[in-house]
Amino acid sequence: MGGNIYIIIVIIIYIFFYICLFFFFQLTEGRMKADQEAPPPSPGLEDLAIRCREVCRSYGKLKVLSNLNLTVPQGHIYGLLGPSGCGKTTLLKCILGTLKISRGHISVLGKPPAFPGHQVPGRMVGYMPQDLALYNEFSISDTLTFFGRIHGLSATDTQTRMDFLVDFLDLPHNRLQNPRCALKLSCVMCPCRIWQHLVEIVKTGKVSVVITTHYIEEARQANVVGLMRNGRMLAEGEPETLMKQNSAATLEKAFLQLCETSDQVGSKHSTYPQGGVLESGQSLESGREESQPILGVGPGPVEELPKYSADWKVRVKNVMPKWRNIAALIIKTTVRMKRMPGSLFFQFLLPVMQISLMCLCIGGDPKGIQVAVVDNETSSSSFSQSLLSFLDNSSVQQVNLSHAEAFAGAYNGEYWAVIGFGKNFTSYLTKRMIQRQVSKEVVDGGSVHVWLDLTNRQIALMLQKKIKDAFEVTNDTFEEPIYGSMNSDFTTFVTPGAVLSITFYLAVGLTALSFVIERKEGLMERCWVSGVSSMETVLAYLISQLIIISVQIVLLLILMLLVFKIPNEGSLVLVIALIVLQGITGTSFGLVISSAIDDEQNATQAALGIFYPNLIVSGIIWPVECIPYPLRYISLALPQTYASEALRCIMYRGWGLSRMIVWRGFVVTLGWNTFFVILAIVILKLRM
Repeated sequence: MGGNIYIIIVIIIYIFFYICLFFFFQLTEGRMKADQEAPPPSPGLEDLAIRCREVCRSYGKLKVLSNLNLTVPQGHIYGLLGPSGCGKTTLLKCILGTLKISRGHISVLGKPPAFPGHQVPGRMVGYMPQDLALYNEFSISDTLTFFGRIHGLSATDTQTRMDFLVDFLDLPHNRLQNPRCALKLSCVMCPCRIWQHLVEIVKTGKVSVVITTHYIEEARQANVVGLMRNGRMLAEGEPETLMKQNSAATLEKAFLQLCETSDQVGSKHSTYPQGGVLESGQSLESGREESQPILGVGPGPVEELPKYSADWKVRVKNVMPKWRNIAALIIKTTVRMKRMPGSLFFQFLLPVMQISLMCLCIGGDPKGIQVAVVDNETSSSSFSQSLLSFLDNSSVQQVNLSHAEAFAGAYNGEYWAVIGFGKNFTSYLTKRMIQRQVSKEVVDGGSVHVWLDLTNRQIALMLQKKIKDAFEVTNDTFEEPIYGSMNSDFTTFVTPGAVLSITFYLAVGLTALSFVIERKEGLMERCWVSGVSSMETVLAYLISQLIIISVQIVLLLILMLLVFKIPNEGSLVLVIALIVLQGITGTSFGLVISSAIDDEQNATQAALGIFYPNLIVSGIIWPVECIPYPLRYISLALPQTYASEALRCIMYRGWGLSRMIVWRGFVVTLGWNTFFVILAIVILKLRM
């Protein structure tokens, strides 16, 4: 009972420490984003939906956005146009708050994106990426219900929106529950009707729409267009105005004219005039700042950017996880698992198969080992025959041969050992037992001679033990062991570490693969734009994986304790708690891998590349005491070394948390879990 209380206290302290630490990071980041005082915003800013000034964004040395200015009025459709790779998607991500800008200022609906208390990203914006970014396993109904939960819609509101979309897109009602129909939405959408709908929703002035496309003529219906190239805004204004100013019949020709003008300005700007030096940021032709567009509305005179602040209560509420979002993500994972029964069956069956194969194939005694016997005694009542009768016939098969045949077979690999008895073995052995002093000849003649093939150490050690047990002359007495059993084998030693290893690395692989795929397909980004935070994402993955781990542990324990009779002398609660914590730590480590790596193949290779060194060095399949000292220090720093030792002490010695070895296993596991979770969050934030 005391051990259970200890583990509950440890877990509570750990959760409290983790939440406090996360709040500290979030609040610190929030203070860096905002100033303490907030003067009134500049006149007219409340009429702007989006305002970008001198925005720069770089990926390493690659500059994607360069001093970009953009203005989207309220109640307008804004067409953001430009060729593929000009920075449109990057700019949108910066506006939505999923990417941080390197320099400049962005305000969306009056405040910077991701500002504490501001629901951008969140309920105040909607986002449709270039790719569909829909869950393959979801039906249309599942998809709309999932995003409705994240946006905080009630079931009634979600159903109302769903009915509208069904009528608007002319979808048959019987297709709403078909998991494959969500991927076909793009095939049934009519662009003309969508444009008509967009025009309708902006009439109220409360909604603004930004459309990005590299099909320029598609944006003729927009109120305002911005033409981008190479991370800069070439022009911004009404489509008809831009065509008129460039004497172009189409918007595409106007864009080409602007590109040519930009190239000419760039080439002249790269040449210095004779007898003078250009001022910083000025062009030769017009003295215009490079950051201004060629046509349209420029930034105008230098203005003081507004400052923003948020109350501490708002900041705390902003970093608190929304259980609505966590529940939506968990339900999403549950629905996906239900739609993928093969994958779910694999996750539950694989650990059972692994532990079964381990218990069946590792640690048992070899069977059918052939041993050559050279018995030079002829009497049927000789001691040699009596001793040979004590050999375990289930493991050792005796083959009687002459001296020459026995050694020839051993050299050919037919026999693992040669056992030899001298001609006068019985008489010499009798003299050894009766007389106090005997000659060397008597000692040699009354001894059993054994020649072993030591190329397979496990078989050789087994033969040594079997022969010693059968031929032991002295009557040494081994009392009952302090811990363990006289019949324990290598399987008993390796099982605790193997269970932890299986639980840990299955969680690593499955989490890394799932998370990477969701990020790669844009699914995770859509959730983040909808207001799901990194903390909510991590918690949802941990809770979802905990459900899978719990089922795996139940199956593993039933198999270990009831089928293979692995002993357990300690608290079953401590056993389960340590295995669960190792599984959660594996999930956290999988999040680290998937946060740092964008490709599922590389993520899988990283997980496999770490698996085998950890299995070898962590003392799972061989004692840590046998590892050389330089490697032993590395072993003690790994997540599973102390945990494996703690689990053996719980199961085989019956120890509890009052023992330092057991306590240390829990503390090290919790420490690694905390480190992995924080590292995953930091990597996600740095890569934004």
